[in-house]
Amino acid sequence: MSYKFKVSEHHDGRRLDKVIRSLWPALPLGAFMKNIRKGLVRIDGRKAKCSTLLMEGQEIYVPWEEPPVRNDQATRKELESIYRDEYLWIVNKPAGLLSQPSVKGDDSVLSRSWADTSLLHKDFRPALVNRLDRNTSGMIILALNGSALRELQNALREGRIKKGYLALVCGEIPENGRINDPLLKDPADNIVRVDPGGRPALTLFRRVFSDGRFSLVELELVTGRSHQARVHLSHAGYPVLGDRKYGNETENRYWWKHGVKRPLLHAFELSFSGMAGNVGILSTTRFKAPLPEDMLLFFNGRSWGELGII
Repeated sequence: MSYKFKVSEHHDGRRLDKVIRSLWPALPLGAFMKNIRKGLVRIDGRKAKCSTLLMEGQEIYVPWEEPPVRNDQATRKELESIYRDEYLWIVNKPAGLLSQPSVKGDDSVLSRSWADTSLLHKDFRPALVNRLDRNTSGMIILALNGSALRELQNALREGRIKKGYLALVCGEIPENGRINDPLLKDPADNIVRVDPGGRPALTLFRRVFSDGRFSLVELELVTGRSHQARVHLSHAGYPVLGDRKYGNETENRYWWKHGVKRPLLHAFELSFSGMAGNVGILSTTRFKAPLPEDMLLFFNGRSWGELGII
């Protein structure tokens, strides 16, 4: 049994091994490498290397069956849309929903997008450009096209996509500042801490409002380290309200009884500049996501809503 297919626009410029792994995710890596060594995987009739960069229109031959038909309908649930065109989709993720499945069958932004039949291509499924922790709400970008995915990834890496967050923190944070402390992650416990041996991490902040006990702060994560906002704010002495891992235990215990069940951190803004290709239309564009209900309840409970700060 064998299979031939043409490289589509989705995979133009991608490495052969990554394309094969995306089309046949269940194929054992050892089996793939063995077929490469034997010269049984071919590009336009010639022996191929794993690292070969593909071009649209090339013919790929593999000595196994065609990719399995994908069926993701069991996870069909709605996503709140902020913006969508044929190349990308910006969704407003609720707190509690994974960005991507950690095990097969998990409900997540990614699996919900795969279940949308209007987005199906035979050789490409929606892909995450950025991710949020399960309990962080706000905007996530999905690429709906291979070339758009590469441009968006490059733009994010080069700082042409800015991500703005809102956080409710304990204490009266300064009017503005920067937290520039390296972060080290312990994968065994999924704990991140400030450590000289960690990776560089920079967070910029601006106080929106404070009543002395709590502050609403706007954040820009210049780097995108795991748990960065929560760890940086806690290290600076202003932990995110509701953060049971890095937060203020006394405040968390009280507010848990009043509806604060997770860290009140929300990815509320995305801005784009210098975009090219299929997503060039986004240049100078800015999107904002509405605040989640738990943050609104906190504002209203402390009469912050009456101050016009949101």
